[in-house]
Amino acid sequence: MYSLELWLSAAEIVFQWQNMAMVLGASLIGLTIGFLPGIGPLTALPLFLPITYGMKPGPALILLAVLYMSTTYGGSLSAILLNTPGTAASAATCLDGYPMAKKGKGGVAIGISMMSSFIGGFIGIAGLIFLSPVIADLALKFQPAEYFMLAVLGLVLIASSAKGSILKSFIAGGFGFMVSSIGMHIITGYSRFTFGSTYLKGGIPLVPLIIGLFAFAEVLALIESGGHTISEKGELSGKITDGLKVPFRYMKTVIRSSLIGLGIGTIPGEGAAVANFTAYLAEARASRRPEDFGTGIPEGVIAPEASNNACVAGALIPTLTLGIPGGGVAAVFMGGIMIHGLNPGFELFTRNQDILTTLFFGLIVANFLLLIAGTILSKYAAKVTVIPINILAPTIVVLGVISTYVMRSQSLDVVAAIIAGVFGYYMKKFGYSTIPFLVAFILSPIAERSFYQSLLLAEGSYWTFALRPISGSLLVVTILVLVLPPIMKKFRKPEQES
Repeated sequence: MYSLELWLSAAEIVFQWQNMAMVLGASLIGLTIGFLPGIGPLTALPLFLPITYGMKPGPALILLAVLYMSTTYGGSLSAILLNTPGTAASAATCLDGYPMAKKGKGGVAIGISMMSSFIGGFIGIAGLIFLSPVIADLALKFQPAEYFMLAVLGLVLIASSAKGSILKSFIAGGFGFMVSSIGMHIITGYSRFTFGSTYLKGGIPLVPLIIGLFAFAEVLALIESGGHTISEKGELSGKITDGLKVPFRYMKTVIRSSLIGLGIGTIPGEGAAVANFTAYLAEARASRRPEDFGTGIPEGVIAPEASNNACVAGALIPTLTLGIPGGGVAAVFMGGIMIHGLNPGFELFTRNQDILTTLFFGLIVANFLLLIAGTILSKYAAKVTVIPINILAPTIVVLGVISTYVMRSQSLDVVAAIIAGVFGYYMKKFGYSTIPFLVAFILSPIAERSFYQSLLLAEGSYWTFALRPISGSLLVVTILVLVLPPIMKKFRKPEQES
C-alpha cells in the first residue's frame, strides 16, 4: 500500500532538524505532563492544538501523536514511584509497579515499564500501518450488543482475577456500579442519587476519582505507616538498564498484552484505561501464580504498560480510517486532522498517502526517542522514592489538588477526590480491592447504555446478545472464563510444592 518512494520522502521530512527537534521537545513535554497526576493527553493535546495551525499537516499530526504517546509513557513513572497514575491509562501499573518501588526496585520497574511501552508502542504502530483496514472493518461491525458483552467480559475478568475474597470483589464492583450510576440516566435523562445537587447531575468525574483512590488514599496509608521514606531500604536498588532486559524474558506477556491494547484501542470509547486493566487481569488469569499479582512482579508491570501504549496507536485506526474517534484524545487528534483540511476515511488513505506515511514514520522515530529520553529522565525521577514522607505526602496532596482543579476549574472536584481518597483508604484497609471498583465504574456506562440500546434495536429480545456472531462469541468467551478455571483446577495436579 505504501511505496518505498513514500517512505523515503517521509524520512526526509521527519529527519529535518526542525522536525526532529519538535519530536524530541514534544517527547520531553509529554513525559513531564504525563508524570503529573491527572494532567494527561486530554489536557495536553488541546493546549498544543493551536500551535499546529501554522504547520504543515504531516509535522502537525506527528506533534499531536507524539504528545499522545509520551504522556502515556510519563504516566507510568508516577504510578510506579508515587502509586499515583499520571493518567488513567497507567492506573493498573500501580498494582505491581509501586510494590516494586517500595522494595527498592523502582529503577528496575521503570526499566520494565519503558521497554514494555516501547515494544507495545511498536506493535501498535505496526497494527496501525498494516492492519488498519481489517481492524477498522471489525470495529465498524460492533453494535450495542457487542459493546455490552465486551463490558460484561471485562467485569467477569475482574471478579475472577482479583486478589482476596471473590465476594469482596463483587461487593467492590457493586459499589463501582452504584457510584457510576450517580447523575443523569443514560437513556431517560432522569436524575439518580443526586440528592438535588446540580454538581452530581453530571456524575462523578473519572480524574478526581482516580486521584483520590490512588494518590490521596496512598498519602493516608503512608502517614499511617509511620515510615521515613517510600523505599523500604531508603535507596533504590537495581538499574533501569537491568529492567530494560526483563520484558524480553516475558515475550508472551508482552505480545498478548499489546494485542489486547491494540484491539481495545480500535473500539471507539473504550480507551487505554480499559486496555490497561483488561491486559493486567487477563495476564493474572493466564498466570500460574495469580496470587503473586499485586506484590511487585514483572508481569504486573509489563501487561498494563505494553497494552496502554499499543492502545494509543489502536485508537488512531478508526479515527483515520472511519472518522470515528477511538476516544476523547483521538477526537482531539481528529480535530487536528480536520483543521488542516483533511477528511478521515477513504480519501485520506487514497489522496493523502504522503501525509499518512509521514505520520507513521514520525511515530516510529518518536517511539525510539521516547525510550531513550524516558530512560535518561527516569534516573532523576526515580529519586522521588527516597524523599522523606513528611515532605512527599504534602507534595502529593498539593499536586493532586492542583491537578484535580485544573481539569474543570471546579472546587467540588477537589472535594470529590478527597472523599474518594478516604473511601479508597478504608477499602484497602478492610481488604476490598479498588480494582473491581474502578473498572466497574469505567465499564458501567458502556454496559448500561449498550444494554438498553441493544434491547431497543432487538425489540426487547434478549436473544440478540447470543445470536449476533460477535456478541455471541464474546458470550461464549465469558462463559469459558467462568467455567474453565474451576474445571482445570480440579484436573490439574497441584504445583505449589514443586
